[in-house]
Amino acid sequence: MTALPETEEVHVRLRFPGGMILDYRTERAIAERLAAHLRPHRIEVTIDGFRTDRLPPLPCAELWTD
Repeated sequence: MTALPETEEVHVRLRFPGGMILDYRTERAIAERLAAHLRPHRIEVTIDGFRTDRLPPLPCAELWTD
């Protein structure tokens, strides 16, 4: 199996305590950095390949770049 390129866009779902769910699309590397920062705050982060153009881009994605 071939590794996916880091620039591939993915679907990222944020599930906050209390039930609010937000869905976005962003680059895989950005989604993984975001997840690493949010999980300790009890925010469930799911990353998958089910991205569509209907999903809004992750706001302020540049905050999670190198």
